[in-house]
Amino acid sequence: MNNNGEYFENLAEIEKLWHELKKNDFPQKLRDDFWAICVKGRILFWQLAIDIKDEGIPMVKTVPAFQRAIMLLEHEKKLKNAIRLCEEANKWEIDTDWYAKRIKKLKNKL
Repeated sequence: MNNNGEYFENLAEIEKLWHELKKNDFPQKLRDDFWAICVKGRILFWQLAIDIKDEGIPMVKTVPAFQRAIMLLEHEKKLKNAIRLCEEANKWEIDTDWYAKRIKKLKNKL
C-alpha cells in the first residue's frame, strides 16, 4: 500500500473543505474545489482498495471521498447522480450499509 500517506492526507483535505463549505453556505468555487479533491480521493481509494484486497486486509468502513461527494450532490439536488455514486461505492464492498441506506433515502426524495 504505497499511497497510504497521500490517501490519508486527502481525507484530511476533504473533511477540512467540507466544513468550510458548510460554514460558508456552499459557494460554487468551494464546491468545484471540493469536487476535485473528492475525485482525487476516489482514485486514491481505488488504488488502496486493490492493495487491500490483494493483501487480504479487511475493507475500510468509510470512504469520505464517496460519502461527502454524495452529500454535496444531494445538497445540489442532483439526486440521480448521488444514487449512481452510491451504487459505484457499493461495488467496492466497503464494510458499511451507509450507501444502501442513502440510496433508499435519495430515492424517496425523487
